[in-house]
Amino acid sequence: MRIFDLFLRRAGVDRPGTLAGRRARSRLTVVCSREALGAVRKQICLDFKAAGLSVAEMQVDQGHDKTMASTCITVNCPADMRNVLMTQAKQLSDNPAIRSVRFGDQRSALA
Repeated sequence: MRIFDLFLRRAGVDRPGTLAGRRARSRLTVVCSREALGAVRKQICLDFKAAGLSVAEMQVDQGHDKTMASTCITVNCPADMRNVLMTQAKQLSDNPAIRSVRFGDQRSALA
């Protein structure tokens, strides 16, 4: 079970713990050009809300490349909504303005 938990953490998925009230969360990082970042963030919020997913937090990192930016999105995602999250991630990766979509923290995305 420890190996499975480690796999989930590396994938950016928090498993619900024994503490009451803790929500299952997933993180994904979206990398795009700085010019497209505002529109991409707005579209993510609209699409995720329409799909029934709740965006808990969104952090922007400008990175080292002056033309690229990334946003790390933390999503409240219960286990029964994982397939919806995967569908949304696939739709994001199909967007021509987005360079990459990765599960996990932003620190590994721009390296």
